[in-house]
Amino acid sequence: MSSKSKKHFSAIIRLFKSEYSVDALRNTIAVILPIIYFFYLGWPTTAIGIGIGALMICMTDLPGNRSDKIKAAWITNLIFTFVATITAWSASVPALMMLTVVLITFMLTMLGIVGQRMNAIGLMGIILATFTIGLKPANPLLYGNYIFLGGLWYSLISLSQIWIFPYRSLRRAIKQTERDTAALLKLRAKGYDPEFSLSGFNQSNMRLHLKLANQHELIRQLLLSDERAMREVSVKGKFFLEKSTNLIDLYEQVSAVHYDYPYLRNQFVSTGVLPLIQSSIEVLAKLLTHPNSDALSKFESLRLQLLQKVEELDSEKASLLQQILTNIDEISALIAAIHQPNITISSNEEEVRVRDFLTPAPIQANAIKQHFSMQSPVFRFSLRLSTLCLIALLLITWLSDEHYSYWLLLTMVIVSRPSYGQTVKRNAERFGGTVIGLSIGWLVINSVGTPWQLCISVIGLFIFFAFNRSAYSISVIGITLSVILCLNVYEGNLWQLVSDRVLFTVLGIALCLAATFLFPIWNAPRLSVLLTEVLKANHLYLQSALELKPHHLTSIHQTRLARKLSHQRLSMLSEAIKAAHNEPFRKKLNWPLINRLQLLNYQLNVLIATLASMQKQSKSLLTLNEIKQINEHLKNSLTQAETLDLHRQFVLPSWGSRPLNLVEVSTHLSKLIKP
Repeated sequence: MSSKSKKHFSAIIRLFKSEYSVDALRNTIAVILPIIYFFYLGWPTTAIGIGIGALMICMTDLPGNRSDKIKAAWITNLIFTFVATITAWSASVPALMMLTVVLITFMLTMLGIVGQRMNAIGLMGIILATFTIGLKPANPLLYGNYIFLGGLWYSLISLSQIWIFPYRSLRRAIKQTERDTAALLKLRAKGYDPEFSLSGFNQSNMRLHLKLANQHELIRQLLLSDERAMREVSVKGKFFLEKSTNLIDLYEQVSAVHYDYPYLRNQFVSTGVLPLIQSSIEVLAKLLTHPNSDALSKFESLRLQLLQKVEELDSEKASLLQQILTNIDEISALIAAIHQPNITISSNEEEVRVRDFLTPAPIQANAIKQHFSMQSPVFRFSLRLSTLCLIALLLITWLSDEHYSYWLLLTMVIVSRPSYGQTVKRNAERFGGTVIGLSIGWLVINSVGTPWQLCISVIGLFIFFAFNRSAYSISVIGITLSVILCLNVYEGNLWQLVSDRVLFTVLGIALCLAATFLFPIWNAPRLSVLLTEVLKANHLYLQSALELKPHHLTSIHQTRLARKLSHQRLSMLSEAIKAAHNEPFRKKLNWPLINRLQLLNYQLNVLIATLASMQKQSKSLLTLNEIKQINEHLKNSLTQAETLDLHRQFVLPSWGSRPLNLVEVSTHLSKLIKP
């Protein structure tokens, strides 16, 4: 077995051992139990209706705290009941059905402006409308009640779970953040190995950096929006708050480990220092995820050896090593604090400060109103998806004799994504997963009897839930297998099932790809604006770091807020660059320039984190003249960034062998942006 295959196999094994498999098992049981029960009673219509209601709502059950899930359960059940009833009511008149579904599609897609959870509710609401068209229920009110009961059944299961385990999602997010931070530590440790190639190092660094920024944002949302966790009486809430704060501070310290590796390798060549630093950081990574006395003893031994090296080296090298050692000690202290948080009763002022880190949802009227314009990506995508639905409904009406023609609309709703690159990727995964799922289904149907087919369909449903958010192509295989087996048992006619599935999937994919040019959402034109926002955020972070004082709560708080903003802006820029890489007109852009600007802004952010770390220890890294130079360069860059032409082709100035510091990075940044 190749190393790549082993990696994929171990990832699958980890998934089935993880909480994702627990969620998948819960969802599978919640969907199939009412179906089995009501089929046993001889009420197939009830079984299908309640089963679909449970299936739809479980797909909206994103990680959240107790209050999030209670609100989402009520909102989802009410929306789904309304959508199911009104779609079923309009289905008898084609023109009315088209108008109803197009309006529902537009309104539910616009829910994306409120946040990820409402976006999921909107998407599943549209999919529910599609299922309703295919089912053609005779009694709209009765069908709406079935959907409501299915949603209520799942909500009771989900809310019971969150009531018994209120911090389950938060625990999972913290554990994942610990693993990702350890991975970043291990990567940084490799930088001290002279044998390790630094080619692609920065790209891997940035990917982990942005992944961690998103993880920290999730932790903040889960913890700070939970009124129960934030109340004074909640000891567990204080425990998780302290742990989360230490994790975020650890992230800053790990970022500060990012030094100029070529320079360090030259400085410490033949001194025996580099292997000691590498081993120390690797042991710290192990202590973060699997704390034990042996690893702690090993770290203490390595630390003593590094202290001995400080005494042996000349003053310049000893000073550099002492800086690294100080950073390593900070990381060690934070890891200890993460595993044994110091819970204190916070004041009202500290409670307000903590809530400053919560990113509010744009639910105000003015914020929502701004999205109803052609400048808003959500509005443009809503128009595109509504138009696609109209085209699909016209084709469905024309192909009224085709029993499974609603699969066309279903495919288009599921695979359509705002950006071109996301849509292409989703379409490829959908097609590949459908073909494999149909092939397995055909084999199963021709090999085993009905009882085994039903058992395998349940396994397919479990696979769908287990991989839906981590490996979409595998989840498509699971749901295709499950659907084909169930429909074959319920209705028969295997050839029509397979041929219709292939035909409407391919047609839906083709229409979705063509529609990306209708009300397009291109990321390339946004790059200059996003670059400006990153520069502004980094400049604000620099100013906050310069004003930072040891044990001064206000300045520490402002620096953390500025750091959070800079990480968010870097994440937005990186996502836009990744999306623009896959757009049709990507070859017209100056990609070496864009990649260099992204890297320099990332390095600037990391160096500011290093500065903040030293400021907290009353150690200044910069002279007044250097601070003036850096500010001038950043202000010049900001002035020119908005009008920067990213299509202009020119030879980039070489970085050379200059040291990696704030003065050099800001100077180089200013030169690149200068017209």
